[in-house]
Amino acid sequence: MFRAPQPTGKPGRPPLVVWADLHIIQVIKQDTRRRVRAVRRTLSYGNQSTAEALGQATQVGWGVFTPASIERLHGTFRTGIRPLTRRSRTPARDVAQVEAAMVWRGVVYTFCRVHRSLDASPAMAADRTDHVWSIRE
Repeated sequence: MFRAPQPTGKPGRPPLVVWADLHIIQVIKQDTRRRVRAVRRTLSYGNQSTAEALGQATQVGWGVFTPASIERLHGTFRTGIRPLTRRSRTPARDVAQVEAAMVWRGVVYTFCRVHRSLDASPAMAADRTDHVWSIRE
């Protein structure tokens, strides 16, 4: 999944090479009776210092890797982009079209929706804008 073909000039399938800038952090929650007791974060792949710098840049307000923000976004993608669901009547035939839909959905999610947990849009919470955008904007 996180690999790209590296052409060799020889016939046959080229070898797949892991992306150079890939960093995977695993977040493990230990809970009892629906209460989280501890959260352990481990580096599964990549460079620890680079992964921490990316976390500081992308995990607004936390600076710590947490699954809540990314899982919420993934749920939004699955709800709004049919080819990303497991059983869909509209299979993805064009990668560029799915990527464009994901970018559009991400922009609307970040700039045009008010989130109850923030009482603002994520862009307003991160001081990227001073108002909730309309779709036309």
